[in-house]
Amino acid sequence: MHAADGYPSRWPADPEGWLRPDGARGAWVAVEGPALLGHALLVDRAPGRGLPTDAALEVVRLFVDPAARGRGLAAALLAAAVGRAEGLGLDVDLQVVAASPAVGAYERLGWRAVRRHLASWTEADGTRPEVVRMAPPVAAAPSGAARVGGAA
Repeated sequence: MHAADGYPSRWPADPEGWLRPDGARGAWVAVEGPALLGHALLVDRAPGRGLPTDAALEVVRLFVDPAARGRGLAAALLAAAVGRAEGLGLDVDLQVVAASPAVGAYERLGWRAVRRHLASWTEADGTRPEVVRMAPPVAAAPSGAARVGGAA
């Protein structure tokens, strides 16, 4: 993903730790045969991060291979994460860079912007981008055709 799409904008020193942080409540992947097409992670909100009105859980590390976009994979991954949050009885949200085309994709899935602010992290060039905090639709997004599996 990083080479194909520039995500994450700064490659982590510990990629495995970045994909498996403390507080993870579930992880899901979209696969087709042996190919990994997408990923999503549901985590507890980090202490001191966000506002008191933000949800208890956050969808992070959501990505879909550029060649596999437009197939409903992001919708399926989001639905899995939202379903887990609902099963736990907790609210969920996500954060996305405001300039990203993903904002429109989330909006088409019914997610809505609830707040804009500067990120707590920096891009590779040292700037802090504007990000959008988004809340899910009332009903989970429909799942896509590709197989999505997860782990607690």
